[in-house]
Amino acid sequence: MVKTRFAPSPSGYLHIGGVRTALYAWLFARNQGGKFLLRIEDTDVERSTEESKLSILEGLKWLGLNHDEEIIHQSERFEIYKEKANELISEGKAYESEGAIRFKSDPSSNVIISDHVFGDVEVNADELDDFIIMRSNGAPTYHFAVVIDDYESGITHIMRGDDHLKNTARHIQLMEAFNYPIPDFIHLPMILGPDGSRLSKRHGAMNVLHYKDEGFSSEALLNYLVRLGWSKGDKEIFSVQEMIDGFDLSGINKSSAKFDIEKLRWVNQQHLMHTNNDQLKLMVVTESEIAKNLNDETLSNFIDAYKNRANTINDLVSSCDSLFSDVINYDEASAEKFLKKKIISPLEDVADALKNSDWNQESISVALKSVCEKHEIGFGKIGQPIRIAVTGGTQSPSIDQTLMLLDQETVIDRIETAIAYIKGNSK
Repeated sequence: MVKTRFAPSPSGYLHIGGVRTALYAWLFARNQGGKFLLRIEDTDVERSTEESKLSILEGLKWLGLNHDEEIIHQSERFEIYKEKANELISEGKAYESEGAIRFKSDPSSNVIISDHVFGDVEVNADELDDFIIMRSNGAPTYHFAVVIDDYESGITHIMRGDDHLKNTARHIQLMEAFNYPIPDFIHLPMILGPDGSRLSKRHGAMNVLHYKDEGFSSEALLNYLVRLGWSKGDKEIFSVQEMIDGFDLSGINKSSAKFDIEKLRWVNQQHLMHTNNDQLKLMVVTESEIAKNLNDETLSNFIDAYKNRANTINDLVSSCDSLFSDVINYDEASAEKFLKKKIISPLEDVADALKNSDWNQESISVALKSVCEKHEIGFGKIGQPIRIAVTGGTQSPSIDQTLMLLDQETVIDRIETAIAYIKGNSK
């Protein structure tokens, strides 16, 4: 049976690079009908915190990357590591050195790492020193604990970043010393920032829960990350089940991928567009007090009108709060550009024309067209001023569709308020 694992250190939060590693390991296990295990590598007692661990677990839960079997905590296994180190000492494969225990490397034999992504990688024996496996404080090193835990958990496929590639040579030496079977290795190329440098906070390497707070869906984030180093033809948008069904090791790219927040926004938009409207309504109501007070028909019409214009659920919430608020706050730059003295007369005629309309999309369109004809101006001259008057900004669906989301009296009142605003700010 295929067994993979994700083994984060609880000395920080779960970030994009870690999520992709976990995702690939999870997808491969699910695709193969195997198991995905979670191990907390908390041997560094000083740097490991319960807060970090809980944050990592919360992030994995939000993403839906559920694990099988009990979580393994390395901090609970120190006696096992100590026994294994003594076993190597007794066999002459390790020795005491200034209170620490070192593994005795074989200086005569190069190590060949067979990797699914990079092929066969040979590491010269002279690059492999007698490395520490147990520190003087009794804690195991990463190299030692990971080998023992992977074997005892029955891990068949090890996925991790390619920055661990050379470390794997040490691990293979230890596996051979213990007569452990050599698992399959899959070293994943690093994720880079848009400028080609190592991904950092300024690029988006922040706590994955930040993306939840920003209104991204977990499925969209996984979709984006699965394509950040793996491909299946030209397909871009995947459901979680499609990722599971299609994932294979041969599709993993050898070159590093660049993180692009705009591409993530686009992927999230695609998922939003295909999300059931009832689901979207529930999501908006959960985040917006104003939405809670809207009737179902109005909220449904709003979702229909705005869902294709939103990149995240936060965009929808913001648009809802702005549109249905009792007070409209104008975007300053937009107001300065479009709410000018010369538009007062056309806006006054718009207010009058809308008062006499039947308040349906066709009637509103006719009313606005009559104002344009009277003033001999194109619709663009009044379109944006109306948008700002009614919504506070310049981004909304078509004017007639936007106005229909509100009652006639509210729209006319907002246009008259904008006229008063212009007059009050005119020099």
